[in-house]
Amino acid sequence: MIHTLHAFSKTPIYVLAIWLALLLPGLSAWSQDPSFSQFYANRVYLNPAFSGLDGGVAVSGAARLQWLAVDKGFKTYNAAVETQLPFWRVGLGLHLLHNQEGHAALNTTQAGVTFSYTIPGEKNNLHFGFEGRVTQKSIDWSKLVFSDQLDPVYGVVNPTAATPVMDQITFGDLDFGIVWRNEGQLKLGRRGVRQVRSHLGMSFHHLPHLVSKSAQGNDSFLNTDSKVAPRTTIHGGMIIPMKFYDGTGKRLALSPNFKLDMQGYSFMNFKENVTVGTFGLYGLVSNFYLGVFYQNKFGAPHPIHTDAIILTFGGYTNGSGRAANSSQQPRLFFGISADMNTTGVGPAAGSVVEATFRYIFTGDGGLRGSGPNGSKRSRMHHRNRSNKRVLDCKDFF
Repeated sequence: MIHTLHAFSKTPIYVLAIWLALLLPGLSAWSQDPSFSQFYANRVYLNPAFSGLDGGVAVSGAARLQWLAVDKGFKTYNAAVETQLPFWRVGLGLHLLHNQEGHAALNTTQAGVTFSYTIPGEKNNLHFGFEGRVTQKSIDWSKLVFSDQLDPVYGVVNPTAATPVMDQITFGDLDFGIVWRNEGQLKLGRRGVRQVRSHLGMSFHHLPHLVSKSAQGNDSFLNTDSKVAPRTTIHGGMIIPMKFYDGTGKRLALSPNFKLDMQGYSFMNFKENVTVGTFGLYGLVSNFYLGVFYQNKFGAPHPIHTDAIILTFGGYTNGSGRAANSSQQPRLFFGISADMNTTGVGPAAGSVVEATFRYIFTGDGGLRGSGPNGSKRSRMHHRNRSNKRVLDCKDFF
């Protein structure tokens, strides 16, 4: 028995996990979509309704390295190019994602086109968005270990009788999202804070498999009758300017945010689905921000669930590299974050590091709006006779 356990201990845990996921689709084993700690820095991936919020053309990218100390862990890269057509209140984008998992080099590559449409109000907007994409998955079968290869004494020494069916699969997919954005006043006792930005959104990923139980997918290397597990995301946040800080010559704002991901075949079922909640607070000081977030399946820590404390730092500058002032729109945004696991998988798996950027190529004649601290900035918005407008894109969101 000891020798058998020793043989299995030499087998990478991700190899075993991947093989179980391949062989046991009937036991509710499914792949889970990547999740970004800086989710608003990857907002097209979060919700396609965010596509085209910035005036001009925006290019963004992210790199996420997770648990590299355990069997090469997970490596995820995300990129997007967006543009805005303000006359039609339309946003368009190209979205790319690549994810690599474990020793078996389970690669997932996605290429999608995003479309968003905005319904403006006097102080709020309603955004709708779609993303249609093609997904391709591949795996290196030669790096997988099967049970008939294991010897109780010598480990992996025997040939396998398993015959790989497919090493690459391709299928189409569709996402839908909706976001409500508002600029108003927040009452705190007898006093109120003006120009408070808030938003609430919901997105549905792998939509065909969510709305129809008969929808057939091709998410199986064994050519079995399986489908992609749908993912539902609920997110929201606020930017609250601290006016009492204006006299110091610096700008201060607080930004609480949250995100809830549920992935599985039972819609809005917290118990059966893979559920992860992230909530915390950003502090925006002039052109920089600091963030502290907590991530877990439940609100409180638990020894058998992997939770993490997420620390984030970032900022933005104008096109010349100097801090953006009241007459210039910030163009370059950057951020870096680190997840520190405290329970579950534990610190031995390694931390999670994520780096992001976004650069905005703007043209002349940009429209102006109020920033989170009341300053004027070149923004996207469009006014008509009823005084309705597309809310400008903020420094931070």
